[in-house]
Amino acid sequence: MGCGDGGKVLRHIRGYYREALEQLPAEEFPSLLIAGACFGLLDPVSNIIVNTAATDTARSSSRKRKRRWRQQTTEEKTVSKDEVLALVDRRVAKRSLYGLITFLVSYLRYLHAREALRYLRLAKADLAVAVRLIDLDRLVTPSSSSTTDPSSTSFKVALKCAAVSGKHPCRDAFAAIWLNLSSHPRIQELLLALPLTAGRLRSLCKKQRIGIGTRPPPTSELAQSRVFLLLDTIHRAYVKAIARFPRDALRVTHHRGLLKAGHCFGPMPDPVSNIVLNTIWYDTAFPPGEEFLADMLLTGSLARMQARSAIGLIRVMCARFPGLPPHDVIAFLLQAGANLHEAVSRARREAGHHYEAEASADGELEAIYTRAARAAWHPEPEAFAKFTLSPLPTVALSNLTSVSDDCSLTAEQVEAISASLLDDAAASTRPSSHHVPKLKPWVAGLVARDCRRFQDDQFFFRGIVEAALLKSKVPGYQLHVICGVNDKVAEDGKNSYYDIKHGHPYCHINFLARPRGSPTAAPTLFFAECTNDDNSTEVFSCCAVDPSRDDGRCIQCEKQGWAKIVHPSFGRYRGCDTDLVGMAGEGTSMTNNGLFSRGMRRTMESWLSEEDAAYFDSRWDTKLAEYINKSEEMKDDPKFQRAFI
Repeated sequence: MGCGDGGKVLRHIRGYYREALEQLPAEEFPSLLIAGACFGLLDPVSNIIVNTAATDTARSSSRKRKRRWRQQTTEEKTVSKDEVLALVDRRVAKRSLYGLITFLVSYLRYLHAREALRYLRLAKADLAVAVRLIDLDRLVTPSSSSTTDPSSTSFKVALKCAAVSGKHPCRDAFAAIWLNLSSHPRIQELLLALPLTAGRLRSLCKKQRIGIGTRPPPTSELAQSRVFLLLDTIHRAYVKAIARFPRDALRVTHHRGLLKAGHCFGPMPDPVSNIVLNTIWYDTAFPPGEEFLADMLLTGSLARMQARSAIGLIRVMCARFPGLPPHDVIAFLLQAGANLHEAVSRARREAGHHYEAEASADGELEAIYTRAARAAWHPEPEAFAKFTLSPLPTVALSNLTSVSDDCSLTAEQVEAISASLLDDAAASTRPSSHHVPKLKPWVAGLVARDCRRFQDDQFFFRGIVEAALLKSKVPGYQLHVICGVNDKVAEDGKNSYYDIKHGHPYCHINFLARPRGSPTAAPTLFFAECTNDDNSTEVFSCCAVDPSRDDGRCIQCEKQGWAKIVHPSFGRYRGCDTDLVGMAGEGTSMTNNGLFSRGMRRTMESWLSEEDAAYFDSRWDTKLAEYINKSEEMKDDPKFQRAFI
């Protein structure tokens, strides 16, 4: 490992083994060499002792390995302490190090192995402290931290992955032992007390409160992970906003405005209200030439809208605070939950006014929002900037602010907001004319093909979701809208099947549904794993999920990049267990670093997808017409391939 982070972590690990050997009787030394890993739920020394003492339990749980256990124990039963230390230095410590790294990258998404090693160095090879340090750097609040629930599927799988990477002889038993121990009251007390008893963690927490200008810049890996965490935060805001719309208003009219101009920044003080208001405003000011019914939001289009919103947020913050480093801009947005108003307030309070641009006249602010809207690919950036800075009608404000999280707007409220915008803001911001280029014949053919494909997919997935609702444990629900589909889910650890839809046998779906007869109740988000066979509607699992709490990992969805699917924290589905455990083993072609890079690359590539052409409008879409007419030439232009500028 050399003298870098790996070498420093190994020195800490070896020291922990020396401490553990002082507390263990000599007859336990062979068990330590076999299964005395330093990773678990407690401090490293306690983990070594618990894992060593639990060897007999692990042995009896696997009859197939019983003979091998006996042979290893017999061979090493007379080993001395010096011999144990030599074996620890040569192989046992490295196995524990690999297990520690693997646990972190398996448990926490968007984490490079190099970053995991750095955190282990800072935490002195203490796994629990390393996880909490990562939460601090990622600006995760204690209430939303996922480190306190060892019964979650992600935690169980991470323990298995650590056991595989650390060459533990009985991975399933290892995970089961720690899960059983975690339910013991005394262990729970120790887990809760850990942040208070770790002095180095307290000191690092204090450092996090130092002014923004005195903190060292984050590594490039941390900066990338913060961007992806910001996108996750924005995705949660969009799920809430979609749930605010009445079902028929969304399906008939506002699905179009949401995917074209429903950015999460604008005149309202929170991202959810901005998404709703911007959507209604665009459909009012620039009504579609032709409406069509949609029970499904295009997953790629929704992901692009979220990425464009992130770009707009970052652009506005960078323009308002030109002296602030970009990584601090992203940090403020992440802390504020993608709330631009809150992020500006935090930057003023914590970074200081010397970072803020002096100019704040309406004309300059309009120019800032215009440039941000252009960067965010808003179809009407100038009109949007004027609308953002114009006084809002009282009707729109009162209707939007009166809706709580457990309710949706009524159809009457949406109509009232639209009418007030038409009378006041929309007419003054709509440009006098549009000159939309005519599509080339071959491009028009592609647009027509994409529209047909969307209708075919919508018909198929609507049938799948209706079957899932019938199977779910909460019958009597009606589909609100499908808001996320990954139709490229393979069998656990296996390759795709070319005789199935898109070459993959399964799909993961997020959809919103509400109880029948409750039109104003906020719909519930569901996750479903279903067949991808055109001739079947088989449903393997269906359950309600909470975007603010459920954070299950799925290799099959993460490697797609754009597929923002909320998976349950508990229960099993394809992509959560076998794939992650397989990635931790030897001889696999997929690594966590590769998964992260592939997801990021696919997110950037999706920026160029022609899927948005399904919403092409010959009345207004000047920019889109120019774009898709030149799409073949632009695909090789790196300027259009950067998702963040």
